[in-house]
Amino acid sequence: MHPHRVEVSRVVPVPANVAFAWVADPRTHPRFIPLTHLSPEPTAPLGPGDTFTMVSGPGIRRGLPGFPDRMTITAEQRPSTRAGTIGRSAVRKEGPYLRGVAGFDVVPVDLDRTRIVWWEEAYLAGPWPRRANEVLVGLILRGMMHASLYRLSRLLQRRR
Repeated sequence: MHPHRVEVSRVVPVPANVAFAWVADPRTHPRFIPLTHLSPEPTAPLGPGDTFTMVSGPGIRRGLPGFPDRMTITAEQRPSTRAGTIGRSAVRKEGPYLRGVAGFDVVPVDLDRTRIVWWEEAYLAGPWPRRANEVLVGLILRGMMHASLYRLSRLLQRRR
């Protein structure tokens, strides 16, 4: 059985190396992913093999509890506009609620524009049928991913 993949993309008005720096570093994610907080926030950049936890929920920024999403970075390959190579940052989701894999592909369009492709193959941990819950999780993820990439694009436009 193939995993259910959800994928959303957006062209952002920055070079590929800048886009990659934003999506590959979990410390920047709370700035563009709604209702999300990195806990605890690491002081140094993370790389392959490092584990981190994102906590999501409507009151997370006011100190209310949320849903933890533990992840381990499994891949980090920088893009190159000159060489025409795609960058990739990937994680393995380790629960306790979500399991699977996710990541960002960073595709250079030209010197000043980049397509960010956010993909997830995630499902709820637990006893329920995986295929059915992958589709439900995918619907929720797709909306959140669209909103997040929109916010990231606006943030990057203001930084130019």
